[in-house]
This record gives sequence, C-alpha cells and structure tokens, in this order.
Amino acid sequence: MRRPLPLAVAACLLFAAPSPATDSEQFEKKVRPLLLTHCVGCHGPEKQKGGLRLDSRAAVLTGGDTGPAAKPGNAAASLLVQAVRYDGDTKMPPKGKLTADEIEDLSKWVAAGAPWPADAVAPGGPPKPAATFDLTARAKAHWSFHPVARPAVPEILGQQPAIRNAIDAFVSQKLTNAGLAFAPEADRRTLIRRVTFDLTGLPPTPEEVATFEADAAPDAYEKVVERLLASPHYGERWARHWLDLVRYAETYGHEFDFEIPDAWRYRDYVIRAFNADLPYDQFLREHLAGDLLPTPRRNPADNSNESIPATGFWFLHEAKHSPVDSRADQADRIDNQIDVFGKAVFGLTVACARCHDHKFDPVATKDYYALYGVLSSSRYQRAFVDDPAPAVKLLDELKAHRASKTSQNPGTAVPGLSPDSGRWRAAAIPLDRFDAGWRDRWFTSGLALRSEADGGAGFPHTGRESAKLAGALRSRTFTIDKPLLAVRAAGKGAAARVVLNGLQLIQAPIYGGLAKKIDAADPAWVVFDLRMWKGQAAYLELLDDGPGWFAVTGAWFADAPPPKEAGPPVPPLLTTDDPRVRELEARIPSARRAVAMADGTGVNEHVFVRGSHKTLGDEVPRRNLEAFGPAPFASPGSGRLELATAVTDPANPLVARVFVNRLWKHHFAEGIVRSPDDFGLQGQPPTHPELLDWLATEFVRGGWSVKPMHRLMVLSTTYRQASRATPEVAARAATADPQNKLLHRQNVRRLEAEAVRDALLLVSSRLDRTLEGPGVLPHLTEHSVGRGRPASGPLDGNGRRSIYLQVRRNFLNPLFVAFDYPTPFTAIGRRSVSNVPAQALSMLNNPFVIQQAELWAKRVLAGPERADADRVRSMYRAAFGRPPTPAEADAAAAFLADAKADPRAWADLAHVLLNTKEFILVE
Repeated sequence: MRRPLPLAVAACLLFAAPSPATDSEQFEKKVRPLLLTHCVGCHGPEKQKGGLRLDSRAAVLTGGDTGPAAKPGNAAASLLVQAVRYDGDTKMPPKGKLTADEIEDLSKWVAAGAPWPADAVAPGGPPKPAATFDLTARAKAHWSFHPVARPAVPEILGQQPAIRNAIDAFVSQKLTNAGLAFAPEADRRTLIRRVTFDLTGLPPTPEEVATFEADAAPDAYEKVVERLLASPHYGERWARHWLDLVRYAETYGHEFDFEIPDAWRYRDYVIRAFNADLPYDQFLREHLAGDLLPTPRRNPADNSNESIPATGFWFLHEAKHSPVDSRADQADRIDNQIDVFGKAVFGLTVACARCHDHKFDPVATKDYYALYGVLSSSRYQRAFVDDPAPAVKLLDELKAHRASKTSQNPGTAVPGLSPDSGRWRAAAIPLDRFDAGWRDRWFTSGLALRSEADGGAGFPHTGRESAKLAGALRSRTFTIDKPLLAVRAAGKGAAARVVLNGLQLIQAPIYGGLAKKIDAADPAWVVFDLRMWKGQAAYLELLDDGPGWFAVTGAWFADAPPPKEAGPPVPPLLTTDDPRVRELEARIPSARRAVAMADGTGVNEHVFVRGSHKTLGDEVPRRNLEAFGPAPFASPGSGRLELATAVTDPANPLVARVFVNRLWKHHFAEGIVRSPDDFGLQGQPPTHPELLDWLATEFVRGGWSVKPMHRLMVLSTTYRQASRATPEVAARAATADPQNKLLHRQNVRRLEAEAVRDALLLVSSRLDRTLEGPGVLPHLTEHSVGRGRPASGPLDGNGRRSIYLQVRRNFLNPLFVAFDYPTPFTAIGRRSVSNVPAQALSMLNNPFVIQQAELWAKRVLAGPERADADRVRSMYRAAFGRPPTPAEADAAAAFLADAKADPRAWADLAHVLLNTKEFILVE
C-alpha cells in the first residue's frame, strides 16, 4: 500500500482579502440613476403614489400600502423587483418595462442587501455628502486634493543599522510610537524568492539561490536587485499589473466575442515601456495622446512608432455588435473609458458623476461631460506603426523610374458627374466636392494617401503609387439631416463606412447597411440609407487595408437616390510590366497596424440630465477636471494633447501619489492607501501619509523614472523583513497593529494566477522565454461553449508566459479564474485574494498542472544517474529554493520505496510538491 506524503495537498493556506469595494460605485452608477429616472417622479418627495417613496433606503424598506418594497438579500421576494419584472398585477414603470440590464442591476442591488451609500453613518464609515455641492470646499477638505509637499525625513536615533533609507525612517517612526519594531531580516532564500517573484514574476532558479547564499559581499543583495531590474522579464511582470488597470483583453466579449485586431501590440508596447524604464509622465502622455505628439518616440530596434500604440488602451473595452440605441451604446463605451482613465490615473471614481454631481468627491457632472467631449471627439483607427522611410525610399525609386516612362502618365483630370445628374446634384447637399484643397478638410493616414503621391490631382486615390500600400480617409463629423448619403467612388478590395456615434462593430441586422464594399473599376454610387438615425452624429471613412485601392470624387447628402449613370473613369493605376517595377513593389513591406486613437472634429458635449442622452442640459467645453484646472481646451480637435499636458503637470496632486502607491502595493501586498483605485472620500486614508508624499515627490524629482522607485523600496529594511515578527513584538502587535498597517513585518502573499502558471512552466523546464508577439489561443475543452468560440490552443500554451496567452472575454482560462484573475471590464488595481476549494481542486485536477508534473518527473529521471535522495533534493530546490527537511526527505523516500513498481511515482511526487502551500505563497 502506498504511503501518503505528509505534505498539504488538497487544501492550501491562502490569505483572504476583501474584494474591491464596489457597492457604492455600482449604486451611484446604476441604481440611483434608475430610481431617479423611472421611479422618484411618482414615489419621491413630491408624490407618494400608494404611500411609497423610493428616494432613500429607509423609505424603500418601510414601503407603502402593500408593505416593504425590498427585502435585502432576497430579490425574488421583493415587491420592487417583482413589479419591474412585470411578474404580478403591479407592473412598474407603467409606461414601459425597464430593459433587461436595468432589471438585472436592480435585482443584484437588492440581492446584495440594498446598500445605499449616501445613508452610511456607521462609525468609521464614509460620511454623508454635503447638502450642497461645493467643489472647492470638497477639494480643500480632502487630503488627496491637497498639493503634494515634501515632508522632512524623520531623524531616528539609536536605530541606524535598521535605517537604510527614508522609507525605513518613516516606517520606523510609526513603529516606535506604537511600541513596535522591525522584524528580523528574512533569510537569504526567502529574500531572493520574494524579490525575484516581485520583479520578474518568476521563481529564482536553484543556481541563482545558491549563488546568492554563497555571496559574502556586502552588496550581494543589491547585485541581485540590479540583475532583476535589468531582466527583460521585469517588463513582462510589471506590464501585467498595468494591464489589470486598462482591462486588457483581445476580444470585445458580449454575444459573439469579436476580436480586437492586433490588441497584442498594445501589450507588447507596455512590456517594452517598462523594460526601457520609460518615464511615467511620458508613458501617460503617450496613452492619452500618443497619436498627437509632435515627435513620436521611436523603437530603437526598427524605428517604428512607439507612441501611437499606447492610445489603444482606450479601446480595450467591451463592445456590442448591434445595440438597439447606438447613442446609448456610445454613452456606455465612453463611460467605461472615463471610468478606467479616472481610476487608473487619478485614483478617482470619476464615472460616478455621469448622472449627477459626485456624492462625495469634488467631481461635478460637468467634469464628466467635459471629458466625454474629449473622447467623443476622438476616433478609433488601426494605426500604421512602421518606420515609413524604407517604403518611401522604394516609392521614390518607383516614381523616378516611372517618370522616364512617358506612357505611364496618370493624368490629373478629376472625374466628375455626367450631365444627367445635374438636377439631382442641385438638390443635394455636398459633404465634399473634392478639389485641390481636400486635405485641409479630411483626416488621412497611411502611405497610400501621402501628399507626395497626389500629382496635382484634386481627389483622394490610394492606388496612385502601388496597390500594395494601405491608407484611410475620414471626413469631419456631421449631423445626419438627410435620409441618404451618396458617395462617388471606385476601387478594388476597399470599403466605405458610416461610423455612427463611434460604433465600430458595424454588423447586421441593424447596422449592416452602414458598411459597403468598393469594388468597381469606374466610379459608381455607394449609397447609405441613414433615415433611421436623423439628428445623430457620424463621419464617413474609406478604408484601403491593402492590397487594393479606392478613389473618391465626391459625397452628397440627398433625399433621393442619384440617377444611374456611367461616369468618366478615374485615372489608371500606375502599373507596368517592367520587371524592375515589379521587383520594387514586391519589396514594399506590408503595413503593421495597431489599435489606436485618431483625432476627429472637436465637438463639445451637453450634460445628459440624469444620465440620459435623450435629455440634454448645458453644453460643457472640453477640459480637465475642474479641481485640477478649469480652463477649456483651445484645440480644434479633441483636446487630448492638452489633457495629457494637464494630467502630467507635477502640480497635479494625485497622479504621482496614485502611481507610487501602486508600486508599494505590489511590493508590500497592500498600498499605503489600501483602496488603490479610490483616493476619494470613500477610499481608505493612507497609513503613512508623510511617506506617501515623500515617495511622490521623490518620484517626480527623479524624472518620473520607475526603476529607481523599485530599487528604493526593495532595498529598504522595511521590505527585507521576515514575515514573522519576534514573539515579543508579535504579542504587542496583536493589539497595536493586528492588520500589519504599520509594517512590523513583511506580508505573506499568494501568487497571482499568472505567476502560479509561470512557476509551473519554469519548474518543469517547459518555459519558453521568448518575448512579445501574438497571443496564444486558449486551450478549450468540450465544456468551453458559446458563440465566438475560437479554435483550441495547446494545453501548455506552447510554453509561453501567461502574459502571452490570449485574453478572450468569453473564454477566460479556468485555472486563472480559480485564482482570482480579474474580469477585464474595468480598472482593477487590487485583485481579490480568495481562499476557496476551487483553487486546491484546480491544482489537483487541472490537466495543465498534471501535465507539468509529468514533464518535471521526466526531466528529473532523464538526467544523469543519481540516487533517489539526490533527485528529491533537486526537486525541493526547484520548487521552493531550499532542500527538504529530514522529515520531508524521509517521507519522500518511503513514498518512492512503496511505489517502486509504479512508473507514475515520480510524477505523483512532483504533483504533490506543486500542491503545497509553499509553492504558491511568497513569504
């Protein structure tokens, strides 16, 4: 009979932490606007039909003539939920049923206990908002809006050996005041495992542990830190933290889970940015306005544009392919963009001001719609990121060669309309009659529309130099006030699209007619029926993604279709049978693309009264949050470049504070502010406010460089502490610092989902350390069903690090989900850390874990002939960075002796080691 190995297998000692506080945010964004819009008019302070008020939690619970409106925690039994579901005789609202999403929001709110944050008055809870909204008073009253001032570093006497830098001085002062002290320094094995996971997301190899343990130099640890900061895996680790904030995904989710083209280029941009130690202010400028920078940053390897891919983060949101109301859908998409921007950069729940002034923070509804205007004036594009110089050189050679061939003169005449269309044209309104000045009125991108190719012609033509080139042409924003848009165009393999309210997933059954193919050698009418969307904003775009071409000679708004006619042909493509031309064209590189922002027509937005786009209030100029500077943006475009300048102004009180707090959180398990995405009134106050401000000023003084901040933190005594205090300190800390807010010891942390998987790959020797590139398809089982299901990828993801596995919203990795992988819908700066049976079961039964255990066992047995005890020691060093204890070695020997005849014994041993808490915890 096989003896069990006495190590934890089925259950892991995990440390549970609460998930981010979202009840109040969801109430403010979803439930309160719903009640205000649909209920309070008849059940509020003015009227109380049926004796019912729905403008406070107390009123909801008291109810009306038929009893309490809600039973917290029991949505099905609540009269309010029954009424909105139209389940019984009472059907509310009486004029029309709420949408399915609204009913679900209300049901979830009741099921969650019907929290009503504005009523919170419990000791220690958030205070009630002021009776009137006074933005200036609120900003003055809350610490995070105060200017960042550099505090003096405390002078700590008698503790100099423990004080390595300013961090230690600030932390030690608080510990001393509480009668506490630092824990002893962690042993070297613990320290190198901790810092290696922290900086690279991978465990140290046995050789790295041994080298560090044997290095007696006083700067041995410093050398380890420098090696890790220089590792390309550093960028992979810290990029993953940032991807949590921008809700990174490679599909749009919703019903069909459509792909976001080339989303992985954004992920690779972030990895390169961290590895290059790109200053954070520049990082943010590129995110907000990388397409507008006068001089974009260039990749030193290939001179490609390194600034524009950063703007792709705006478009990593969910998206619907056929929303019933495209204007409402745009409002939801921009709401998500504002939500992510506000949390990730400012640490504020700005999106809570969508329907009303923020209930707690100095963020007005007009602030929200000022940002809304910035984003609605911006557009989606698949940007060209290549260095244009090599292609331009080839095009210049083509031009010179063709110039010698007089028979290849393309001509410059502008093809117009035939005389038969004169009456129709007289009644139509031109969007544009192209002439020599068309470039001043249209937005262009791509070499196919470079100005050098015009040749004096007065209309856009993407095939003048080569059909291999790509380009895009976009009109200014217009308001639809005619039923038809008629475009005169020719081309092959191109498309014309009317982008309505920023909707990119143009699909049937509702919007299919807004996308048309251009496939006619001679000019032909492309007609869009727009009568469903009168009064809404749109723009026209023509896309040549190559190989192909389009030429457009005019566009008109009309009440009736244009007459059918055969107009004059467009000038021919510049082609020839000359083999030198064919060879030059073949050498033109295919365009590399990345999801990105493009600027559009600058348009201010109106306040949506109670969040409804159907009820417009005052127009709001595009600008930053008023608390940070109320001046409107002067740009005729979106104003994103001005926003980027304002956001990265060192005088901003939040940006540096928020980011250094994020760094601190990932090194110490909790931030100095433990609500890293909410520095507002409902967030938690800083445990060490002076230290937070000192770090923020140090960060800015250092040119916003990130790696020096890592260095400062991980070299501190505070970081190097053991995770267990001395018995004397532990006894006092039980009452003085039970949550370790004062940092009398280091926190024990469970590895994130990706680090667990990457550690498995490293231990089994399956890890492929290749950097960057397209994502690997997820491995799917027969249980992975749903629309948009992709082909299944390999079980081990080809050995690639977890950051390179595709993030498909409708098909998330089950192992990741078990270990609290965040759903990519909003900014998540603090992942949940749960302790649930699914985690132990996943480590026991997940096919990937079993596969890696088997590969590990094969590697151990495939090496040089060794005694079993030596093999066991090597396995312990690989998994934990340490040799087995005598008891563990004896237990493993007995286990293997009992299972000599079983060829799976070594795989079982490997599997057991992977299932111990020590494998997934970092002390």
